[in-house]
Amino acid sequence: MQISKVIKDLKTSLRKKRLPSYGVFQEHMRRYQTDKLAGIGAEEFKKEIDRFTGMADSKMEGFADPSKQRDLSIQFHWGHDHDFGSFAMQGRMADRHLQLLAIFKDEFKALSGDLSGLRVLDIGCWTGGTSLLLCAMGAEVLAIEEVKKYTDCLSYLKKAFNVRNLEVRNLSLYECSGAEFQDAFDIVLFAGVLYHISDPVLALRIAFNATKDNGICLLETMAANHGKPLMDYWGPNVFTYGERAKMNRGGWNWMVPSPLAVKHMMTDVGYESVEVKTKSDRAFAVGKRTKHVDIMRAGLSVRDIR
Repeated sequence: MQISKVIKDLKTSLRKKRLPSYGVFQEHMRRYQTDKLAGIGAEEFKKEIDRFTGMADSKMEGFADPSKQRDLSIQFHWGHDHDFGSFAMQGRMADRHLQLLAIFKDEFKALSGDLSGLRVLDIGCWTGGTSLLLCAMGAEVLAIEEVKKYTDCLSYLKKAFNVRNLEVRNLSLYECSGAEFQDAFDIVLFAGVLYHISDPVLALRIAFNATKDNGICLLETMAANHGKPLMDYWGPNVFTYGERAKMNRGGWNWMVPSPLAVKHMMTDVGYESVEVKTKSDRAFAVGKRTKHVDIMRAGLSVRDIR
């Protein structure tokens, strides 16, 4: 089956079943409409959003050879659907931010409707769909993203809507192993990222270390259709849909894990009571960190990782 059809079928199937929290989350996102802008007019705001969406820049990302890089890292693409009130943005991931958190709240019972007092690490925030929703739910959110143009955009949204409980940083997950990240977050949201990274075990260990005792990791990933703990290797030269001329191709996936591989990896880095569910070609998983434990160290790519 073509990947483009898989993605289309996923969006269709998710829309057919809108979970109870979906509508609540839609209302939360009305917090970010142009009638609620802080110190800026709607017209000026729209012009700045248009500036971002017209951005094609490889130099700002520090790329030596743009031809080797993702289209989405060079050409700006909006992440998730967002109704700003006076205009709307259509995102490549449609309403997945709403569906994603609704699944973790309603099906896994892993989220409360009120996240006040909780710290959340949002890994791979893109243009901030999940980050803004988590903030509207009351969480203190640190949103990280390795593509600078997207963190610049989310930083602008933070300022435009005076979102005081949001911090945005242009970081790779692999840069989040310093002291400030240790045992720091009640919730680690690891969505839409695992299959894009070259060292998933190291990445999951960094996420585990960042989670507080009794905290949780909420993981979502593209998943391979295997009943065994396998990883499909794709690499950076497999493209799925879109056109090079429009710089809108999908792909650049390193390794796509099966659902059982997700469970095994999360368990192996230290999470307990890992529960995994699948929906179309996506796996959703929740793991709890009861306490910090060591990891098996033979062959680790970073020998001194905590």
